[in-house]
Amino acid sequence: MKLTEAQMAELLRALLGRYRAVVREKRDAVEMRVVAAVFGVAALLGAPVPSAEAFLARCWTTLGPVIYSPRGAWPITPEARVVFHELTHVEQFWRGPVSFVTRYLTSRGRAEMEAEAERAAIESWWLLTGMLPEGIDAPGPRIHGYALDDSHTALTRELLAKARESVARGVLVTDVGLTVAAWLRMNAPDAMVGGICGGVR
Repeated sequence: MKLTEAQMAELLRALLGRYRAVVREKRDAVEMRVVAAVFGVAALLGAPVPSAEAFLARCWTTLGPVIYSPRGAWPITPEARVVFHELTHVEQFWRGPVSFVTRYLTSRGRAEMEAEAERAAIESWWLLTGMLPEGIDAPGPRIHGYALDDSHTALTRELLAKARESVARGVLVTDVGLTVAAWLRMNAPDAMVGGICGGVR
């Protein structure tokens, strides 16, 4: 990655401003401790959700315009791409708060929205590194914990496989990916490593 730590911080500040988002540490938020307790009980009962401790210590969560980070993970994370993923959920929320909630409550809607958010992370990471993130086709923490049934887990994997193919050809379609590209062109053109369709950088 050619982007410096200071430039990454500047990019993330610009994205938070654009999407009217804020970041809070998860353990400092009462609402997240309540969700963790519910997850803890659900995990004990066999639900496909993280344990309470894993939820608080390792999982990023977004509710409306608030991104909740694990302790010490903000402002910069070794894998800053998770922030691009979470910012997409904020952008999805602002598109229509009521429709966001009603759609996310369905397994199919959740699968499609998570795939879109991960695609934004893939696009942004591609722009910054010229590489596709490892393991995006494999089951893992991105799929585990979303309580998706088998058909919707398969849908998520299918959408991510298509994303991988098109992003490798330089196709950007998410608002976050396009915004990262525009920010890089304006503020750090030499740091844009991944090409965009048509060869534009």
